[in-house]
Amino acid sequence: MDIQHIIKSVNVDTDGLRSAVHQLIHKSVVAFNPSNWKPEEANKLRKTILDQIVFQGTPPNWRTFPTKDETIDCIETGHGYQIEKLRLEILPDFWIPALLYQPHLPKLHKPRPAVLSVNGHVGPLGKSIEFVQRRCINLAKRGITTLHLEWLSFGELTDPNYTHNRLAYLDLCGVSGLSVFYLAMRGGLDFLWEHPFVIKEKIAMTGLSGGGWQTIFLSALDQRITVAIPNAGYIDISNRLTHASDIGDLEQNPNDLLTLADYTHLTALLSPRPALLIYNHQDDCCFVADRAKPAIYDLVKSIYPTPNNFVFYKNISPGTHNYDEDNRKQLYYFLCKHFDLPMIQDGDLELESEVLSFEDLVVGLPDKTANFKTIANKIMHQKKLEASQLPSKLQHILRYQSTSVSQVELTHQKGKGGQLIFDNGLLAAFCQFRPEGNTRDNDTIILIADQGFMSMVTEIENHLNMGNSVLAVELFLTGQVIPTGISVSHTSMLLSTSGLRALGFQVAQLVSILHWYRYVYKSEELILESKGRVTGIIAQLAKQLYSGPLENNMAKDQLSSLQDLINKEIEYEQCPTLFCFDLLRYMSSKSSTG
Repeated sequence: MDIQHIIKSVNVDTDGLRSAVHQLIHKSVVAFNPSNWKPEEANKLRKTILDQIVFQGTPPNWRTFPTKDETIDCIETGHGYQIEKLRLEILPDFWIPALLYQPHLPKLHKPRPAVLSVNGHVGPLGKSIEFVQRRCINLAKRGITTLHLEWLSFGELTDPNYTHNRLAYLDLCGVSGLSVFYLAMRGGLDFLWEHPFVIKEKIAMTGLSGGGWQTIFLSALDQRITVAIPNAGYIDISNRLTHASDIGDLEQNPNDLLTLADYTHLTALLSPRPALLIYNHQDDCCFVADRAKPAIYDLVKSIYPTPNNFVFYKNISPGTHNYDEDNRKQLYYFLCKHFDLPMIQDGDLELESEVLSFEDLVVGLPDKTANFKTIANKIMHQKKLEASQLPSKLQHILRYQSTSVSQVELTHQKGKGGQLIFDNGLLAAFCQFRPEGNTRDNDTIILIADQGFMSMVTEIENHLNMGNSVLAVELFLTGQVIPTGISVSHTSMLLSTSGLRALGFQVAQLVSILHWYRYVYKSEELILESKGRVTGIIAQLAKQLYSGPLENNMAKDQLSSLQDLINKEIEYEQCPTLFCFDLLRYMSSKSSTG
């Protein structure tokens, strides 16, 4: 039997799969309708997002943790401002380096407007990158106190356990990983709010890219920000579904957010405060201006009571992903207008000699610092005794929706392979093998593997030689069953932010296939065999939810425990569906994952 020939004959409609994923997401998310927007309910929405999304599952003391600050050094520049080196403790032992640019003229100790300046994905230079320094210095010379925060994974925070998608370690433990990002930027706002020489009614926030995301997220949920100026930071779910470059990282797609609010809703939450939305004409990263304007600005502008307070700016020169002079000019003008400051000049001030090196701006961290891994390990220990073994708990964690095989499409000329279409529109691929010349009722093996059919060839051959029948299956997001134009990790995070769980779909498919095969082929007992980290967990969970007889599954290359994902520092991108919110507590209640 030519096993590889049969495998290669199987075709999957990945375009159709992509459409099915889009439909599932669109059915699950809340759409923004300006005619239904009720300003009087804005605070309720803010509270719900904070309670159910940002601080979901977090220890109570996280939300109320008082930001602590330490002044490390001060640079007297001799150019009319000073730079204080600070670090902020946002959780126990979790420190964020920061730079405070303070104007001297006409005197240092005078109440002033302030800007919370935040980074995007700027690489190893972090807070020392030139365009950020230019922005902060120009603001200081215009009489605006500016606090610029280091962002996780960049600059002084480049330890791998600050990598953004490692927030999934916390999600796995049932604690919102987004909360750490939120507390980091809120910590900066807390510092400015308590600063004796900051005018509380005049605190703005701005940043590019990930800094634009930080700006919309904190400004929408914390009204202490009185002026918001995000630059190329976000877009709605429809654009993210059709443009993979718009998707971003896990913090930008937090669990369940879109069941309450899309980024259009977050933009509406800025009202009636002044907001300048900057996007770039030919952005070579994400969120192109001509897509963002109809998706975000045009929908929200009608709900603004003062239209001049809500402005869209499309940068043409250079029009790429930037916070260069033209965009900075828009920032200065908008701030001076709404902070009632005199315009010094439209563009940047001359300051070539004032841009400092990375080393000059190093703040330094304590010897003991927390990160995503250390926090996750602490949570694992604290929450282990709280684990629940109830099937209903598992179904909730997986957002489990039972499904059934609605259609079988054969692509092999002898009917030995094809795709299974489920009633939710998702697909799985299959190949069927029977031992030649063997009419005895031997075992039937259902075989699943992370890497798909080609990784199963040896196992298929071995079972056929033993006289067993084999149904090899590629489940959703394994093997070739991946939607066109989008990665497995991006698919998983978009499902999760829409209130769905990719792992739940995978488990439901396997349960459905077991029922289908048993019914169609009158097989009383099946043996389930898995190969790989992901399918090993899928098999165990399916066994708990499958009502028919099923022998103990055989598993190869499986995790010894879900804790391995954290302890071995496995990246989210390697097995994204396993980082299912709160799954670790359920699995920890079992004696093992084997």
